[in-house]
Amino acid sequence: MNKFKITLLLILIGLASYAQSGAIKGNVKEKTTNEGAIGATVKIFGTTTAVMTDIEGNFEIPRVAAGSYKIIITSIGFAVKEIENVRVEADKSTLINVTLEEDSKMLEGVVIKAQRMTGTEVSVISEIKQVQNIAVGVSSQQITKTQDRDASQVVRRVPGVSIFDDRFIIIRGLNERYNTVLLNDIITPSTEVDVKSFSFDLIPSSAIDRMMVYKSPSSDLPGDIAGGAIKIYTKTVPDGKNISVGFGVGYRANATGTQTNDYSGSSMDVLGFGAGFRSLPSNFPSTKTVINNASSDGVINSFKSLNDYYPATVKTVNPDYRGNINYSNRFYIGSKELTNISYINYSNTNTSFESDQFRYLYDGSVQNDFHDVSYSNNIRLGAMSNWALILNPKNKIEFRNLFNQIASKETVVRRGRLYENNLETSNESFRYEQKSILSSQLGGTHELTETSKLKWIAGLGYTVRKEPDYRRFTSSRVLGSNDPFKMDLQQFESPTLTQAARFFSNMDEYVLTGSVNYERAFGKINKEKSELNKVFKVGAYTEYKDRYFAARWFGVVNPNRVTNEVLNLSPSKFFDTANLAADKVYYSEGTNTDDKYAAQNFLTAGYVNFNLPFGEKFLVNVGIREEFNRQQLQSQERGGGAPVTVDNPVLSTLPSLNSYYKFNNKNIIRFAFGSTVNRPEFRELAPFTYYDFVFDVSKRGEKNIKTATIQNLDLRYDYYPSEGEIITFGAFYKSFKNPIESSIFYNGSALAFTVANAKSAFSTGIEFEFRKEISRSLMAIFNASLINSSVTVSGLSDQSRYLQGQSPYLINAGLFYNHSKSGIQANLLYNTVGKRIYVIGDNVLSSNVYEMPRQIVDMNVQKSFGKIECKLGVQDILNQAFRLIQDTNRDNKITSADGMFQTYKRGSNYTASVIYKF
Repeated sequence: MNKFKITLLLILIGLASYAQSGAIKGNVKEKTTNEGAIGATVKIFGTTTAVMTDIEGNFEIPRVAAGSYKIIITSIGFAVKEIENVRVEADKSTLINVTLEEDSKMLEGVVIKAQRMTGTEVSVISEIKQVQNIAVGVSSQQITKTQDRDASQVVRRVPGVSIFDDRFIIIRGLNERYNTVLLNDIITPSTEVDVKSFSFDLIPSSAIDRMMVYKSPSSDLPGDIAGGAIKIYTKTVPDGKNISVGFGVGYRANATGTQTNDYSGSSMDVLGFGAGFRSLPSNFPSTKTVINNASSDGVINSFKSLNDYYPATVKTVNPDYRGNINYSNRFYIGSKELTNISYINYSNTNTSFESDQFRYLYDGSVQNDFHDVSYSNNIRLGAMSNWALILNPKNKIEFRNLFNQIASKETVVRRGRLYENNLETSNESFRYEQKSILSSQLGGTHELTETSKLKWIAGLGYTVRKEPDYRRFTSSRVLGSNDPFKMDLQQFESPTLTQAARFFSNMDEYVLTGSVNYERAFGKINKEKSELNKVFKVGAYTEYKDRYFAARWFGVVNPNRVTNEVLNLSPSKFFDTANLAADKVYYSEGTNTDDKYAAQNFLTAGYVNFNLPFGEKFLVNVGIREEFNRQQLQSQERGGGAPVTVDNPVLSTLPSLNSYYKFNNKNIIRFAFGSTVNRPEFRELAPFTYYDFVFDVSKRGEKNIKTATIQNLDLRYDYYPSEGEIITFGAFYKSFKNPIESSIFYNGSALAFTVANAKSAFSTGIEFEFRKEISRSLMAIFNASLINSSVTVSGLSDQSRYLQGQSPYLINAGLFYNHSKSGIQANLLYNTVGKRIYVIGDNVLSSNVYEMPRQIVDMNVQKSFGKIECKLGVQDILNQAFRLIQDTNRDNKITSADGMFQTYKRGSNYTASVIYKF
């Protein structure tokens, strides 16, 4: 077998040929009328290559070899235009826009700073057309039309894609764990501690050049995918010096202008740096000291010095507001060029809503219910600075940096009924979460010869997550009585996470990445049919990830059995530090051995890949990827402290095949096959137990989770009616071994979430997309997916249950209006996904919980007034409820007979913004 692989590798290295070429596109206008110049001649100086402009003044010169050129533009009655230093890069389009003057004199040569057109709808469709993978995408041009604020909203426009919790991507109905996100070809750092995810709302839409979603595997993509690989490319090369500032305000139903419960924090909260104010002091007593001396004066005084436990207030919710500053420029240093694009974004937004939750006994009767009033203030401070040093048209160095500071301050006031215990409860929580996320990349693209290209990237990712002083308490009274609520406390020196507790946690994670990709060509270059030339590609990728997580928590305890005179006090009076004493109530530490873990992951991969054409119409792309991944984790079991050690070295051989047959330039059929994997995340392996107050559940990992393997098949037909239009119809099939699913288990009598492997599963579906120009000013998009799946559990086939997290259908639709003369743009957008299993029940004490469909409609209008752009938008016009429903009668159907698990409405969001371009 090894000899076969070596022989195959040598054969692949010997194949190839690849032409390094780009294109020159643009528009020519008449200065006096500002209309397109019809029939103007655009010629590359010193060659016979020339084209004429169309009725709108547009032109394109395809298959231009990489280099620097002079362009000559002539038209009868107009002065000749000479454009120097037009740079063409391989696989890119260079844009030049020119105005002709009615003058018989020859104009002096001018230098046009060319822009690489990768973010237009035409360029993205061209990229989709040329790649061998099953792929879809969205351009910065379309992003401008939709007025989406960030990547989470942008990606909803991509066929077969939806968003969960406004942040996490779902492709083909598969949840976020089955998708990998790459930022400029480097895997992004995780933004959550519990699941594999990337918060798409970190990247402002104005920074995105284009977004591509690859739905079929290939050897040059990461192996840890099943839904798809999402590549986000941020802008690096502008068309010149630009400065713009923007400011926007927003009104959110349920929140803006209403009275709500909040708690006082820090003056740094407004910038998202409030964790320091809430963190434990550096000289705070150690865990051992607190546990052994909880009732001592020294330890009690240490707790008295912390921030007030109950700093509750009532406030009027302010409108949302956002601001941004964008800067870009190009500098010439001799024959070299330095470019920069930088963004600073800030947002301060609020949500306030009421929610209801229900929990059920095995017979379907209500065990307890809760009514919550939640308020959250969310801060986002982001900065991006991308630099490019263009040494010459064939060599470029790029340095990209993205930083986000994210914070959320949340207050939840809960009233509930515990029917089994005949109690009514009054509970509250005060939470603050702060995340700092940095991603830096240094890379280079080098066209070594006409037939070879080298691309390399080195990356650093750093994530810090702090959850300081998460406070929550419960109090209760007899159901139906008018007695005061009594504070719930443990009657001995052993606190719980739910009762009068304070929770502190910190996570630090470093990610080092590196990749190198080399393309080689040999044989005769066919410039007229460059897309059919043989292409050989070889590359390597390596990643090292290191995480450390630690938590400490404390709870007020009552070993002295203090009387109701203290326990019946209101929360503001009960949590007064005067009540902390050795003979009253005091804090004890509940931190256990499983409340921290260290984890490392080392991934190294190599691949070979080549395109092999058979004639002019049929092309096959085959490759093989070898991935060695070693996942390690160190922790301890709760109680006795027995070591928990995970060490999973796995070598995966991942073959892939992507092919297409071109009937002609407008009709293409594609077929793809590939093997992929899905690995557990650190948090899914850790024994650490986390109490989620909002869901009233505990979450715990499972160290024995196995890596899942997936076989993927795709078939798609593409039709390209015109340059900016596309119609596709496709089908896919996926076979899973050991799929990883979220599931319910009971931790004692309390509900808890964990992860588990099913034995096997399959998923199959069909997809349809079209992007069509109805008129010169109106475009329509529509895409839909229909999906079916089945899971085998414990050797028995359960044909009626979907794979957890998968939707049976997804629909996106939109109308885009753009009237260039008046400067008016408008769009209407629709999105929905079918019901999907949120978490799997154990079918003993609980049943499956489903997330139900929501119909989402957005509308935006934009008007330009010279250098000023005004925008109005409404997100989620229908404001349909978010609903989780439990299949309480266990008939594998969701009907009116089933019970509500959770429901709430976040409220429609109305925004207005102004952007001024200097």
